[in-house]
Amino acid sequence: MQKETAAISVLLVDDHSLIVELVKTFLTADGGFSVTVCGDLAGALSLIEESGGFDVVLLDVVLPGLTGITDVAKVVRVNGDGAVVLFSGSVSAGFVEKAVQAGARGFIPKTLPLRALTSAIRLVAVGQTFIPGNLTYGQAAETVQPGEPRMTQLESSVLRHLGEGLANKEIAFRLQMSESTVKMHVRAICRKLGARNRTHAVIMGRADGLL
Repeated sequence: MQKETAAISVLLVDDHSLIVELVKTFLTADGGFSVTVCGDLAGALSLIEESGGFDVVLLDVVLPGLTGITDVAKVVRVNGDGAVVLFSGSVSAGFVEKAVQAGARGFIPKTLPLRALTSAIRLVAVGQTFIPGNLTYGQAAETVQPGEPRMTQLESSVLRHLGEGLANKEIAFRLQMSESTVKMHVRAICRKLGARNRTHAVIMGRADGLL
């Protein structure tokens, strides 16, 4: 008998009731998450200490009691081995960079489609960092050379097929090209999006509105 995978424990720290309800309802319906919500920094820190830590803390940066990077670092420290990721509608690249340096695992924008949100949370839950490809930040932004197109028409087509879950061989058949050419385009897509692999590229592509 196959053992069921334990749900990812998520603490959503946000004081916007509509967003909280939407995200909580969606994640709960997914079945792979257990969600706790809180609307202020002090309450979040108490919940983390009481629970022994959450797998992922989604931390809004415009929050009662949160004044800056120092408070983000405090949440990171209290949550121990769990992930803390910024969750905001608007945040500067500089703030994200400082937050990552303080131990946060990146930034998930509130504009991210809900179907991509679950993938992003799972990504940070296993220790990876999520940074949207359209955020000019650190080395990921420097991978595209000045004057280089963000994404060619053919690369966009390959990315769409990746989003459909197709293998390289299937993409090659649909676009009438060799499998090695598809691999070359996948590498270029990953480089331009700052993605680590094809799955991450799909997540980043959705975050950028390319899918």
